[in-house]
Amino acid sequence: MEEVPILDLHADLGVQVETVDRALRTFGFFYVKNHGLEMDIESQFEASHKFFNLPDIEKNTMPFDSQLDIGYVGPHGQNLDPSLVVQNEGTTEGDDNEEVVLTPPSDTKEQFMQTNNCLITAGPDPRNTPTIDPENVFASSQNYKPQVPGYDYSTVTGRYASKAYRLNQRLNNLLFDALQLDKEERQSLAEQAFIVLKQMKYAGEVSDPSRGKFGAGAHTDWGSFTILATDQTPGLQIYHDDEWIPIIPKIGCLIINSGDQIAHLTNDIYKSALHRVVTTSNQPRYSTAVFTYFNVYTKVGPLSKFINEEMGIYPRYPHRTTLEYFHYKLHESFL
Repeated sequence: MEEVPILDLHADLGVQVETVDRALRTFGFFYVKNHGLEMDIESQFEASHKFFNLPDIEKNTMPFDSQLDIGYVGPHGQNLDPSLVVQNEGTTEGDDNEEVVLTPPSDTKEQFMQTNNCLITAGPDPRNTPTIDPENVFASSQNYKPQVPGYDYSTVTGRYASKAYRLNQRLNNLLFDALQLDKEERQSLAEQAFIVLKQMKYAGEVSDPSRGKFGAGAHTDWGSFTILATDQTPGLQIYHDDEWIPIIPKIGCLIINSGDQIAHLTNDIYKSALHRVVTTSNQPRYSTAVFTYFNVYTKVGPLSKFINEEMGIYPRYPHRTTLEYFHYKLHESFL
């Protein structure tokens, strides 16, 4: 994995565009340095620790809202790999006719989500579309505000989400440069990105892939870019060249992977990275992902430049709005 590119946002623009293009064609993910979030990463991890240390009864007062994709989900509340239908939970001892108990598999992590869902609640009429403030990305949206004693949780996480939003704008520009999109195409896709800030705590519960037990099951992300910060604890793996490869965090770098929308847009010329979390430690693992999406009501599908039916190159995906695909995947993954 030494070949995985590192995008340096201080490099010449042409080098940055080439790095993104090469990374997405080959791996579907890359590292990024000089990203501008260095000071905020630790602050949001402090906020994450304080939130997940709240009593369960308090976290459960902020239940998951599937329409806005906000709120708290406890351990085993989501299954990111729907192909795992059942798992063996154990047997009844001392009985010649052992009873095998089968239950749906689920991810062992707990998670808390915030979104700029004002883009959803405003509806599809472009005249009603709110303007997202890149300095305060959750303004006008409905989000829970956890009460953490002596700590301003929402301010810290809102600041981190806003900086990640601005980083995503830079990544989108590099992507669109690589694809040679014009101004109208760029605005249609990503003038105002929908984002999900998801803080996660993986319990100190060792995964058992043979029984379908994972911190997070194998999946691709659903949107465009995912901006991932980890606490340096191992666990993330990427599927590449027919094997699972551990992804080692690099000091000063965020991990970026492309999701389904980028694969759909390019008819699979760019990869949507298949990945999972296999917990190997008895210590909790913390990570924070900012999932970004194209405009909520824009239909995303293969661009015409990636289709040539005369040469047998047909579209592999239908054109669906971000919201249609998002809710489809959300329904598929929650138990």
